[in-house]
Amino acid sequence: MRALTAFLILLCFPLGSNAAVVCGLTGSPVLDFGTPDPFVGGNITSTATLNWSCTKDTPGQPSFTLCFFVSPDTNGNIDPRYLTNNGVQSLPFNVYSDATYTTVMQPTVDGFPVIVDMPNRGPDTVSGSVTLHGSLPGPLPANVQTGQHQTVMANSQVHIVAGTSANACSSTKQAADNIYTLTAQVNIPNQCQVTATDLDFGTQATPLLQTDSQSSVTVRCTNTTLFSVGLNGGLSGNRELVSGGSTVGYELYQDAGRTIIWNNSTDRQPGTGLGTTTAIQMTVFGRLFANPTAAEGVYTDTVTVDVSF
Repeated sequence: MRALTAFLILLCFPLGSNAAVVCGLTGSPVLDFGTPDPFVGGNITSTATLNWSCTKDTPGQPSFTLCFFVSPDTNGNIDPRYLTNNGVQSLPFNVYSDATYTTVMQPTVDGFPVIVDMPNRGPDTVSGSVTLHGSLPGPLPANVQTGQHQTVMANSQVHIVAGTSANACSSTKQAADNIYTLTAQVNIPNQCQVTATDLDFGTQATPLLQTDSQSSVTVRCTNTTLFSVGLNGGLSGNRELVSGGSTVGYELYQDAGRTIIWNNSTDRQPGTGLGTTTAIQMTVFGRLFANPTAAEGVYTDTVTVDVSF
């Protein structure tokens, strides 16, 4: 469970001995990249919103600039910043001031400016919002660990600068007028993909003798994901090949000695994922039982492979 606490930040810009503008910033912004599919490529994006409001206490107060900055990640990185998983630096990402993801938000210089216009007449309070844009490059690394990846950019600064110059936020500031905390996070889910090859007993003579063959099941799962593979009982549930009204029985096993049955309940085959591009191949050992009365024909069945994780 994750708890988020909203808080109020007050910014005070003195304009003279008897005049002031008070600004408030609310909320605990979170760049939440969600729960992306580790097998799907492409960049993963998110936004976080900072809501602000400024109130004047006397008429005729001038406009000014709010300058927003974003601190380094937990380990002090800026370009790129990194999420961490279980204390280990993991996924690179960054925070941008624009939706084209070109201008990285800085911690002390080149802040994102918001011009606050305090009119001579009219509302005593002016409000607005700042959108922070996050981008996590894709595709995700093949060996990415599952679970929560997060970083906290504590002590991100906000400065009030007199005037509305385009360069108002470009120079290094002294002490911040106030601070906020920005959190970035992504949850990497357990995920698997599976493929299988056909089990072909070939062309046999009659009367049908016992025949062995084998095929394979290939599983790719996210790193450290625990999984198990089950094989169902075929279309009839009884593991039998069918040709018209005729049937012949068969069985599927986990071992070459054909002593451990492979089913979809108690006798499943376990494994641990090695990453989305690393295949784990499991051999399916099949046995076609002798049947002296089997009629000629092409016999088939369809077995469903079930991967639980």
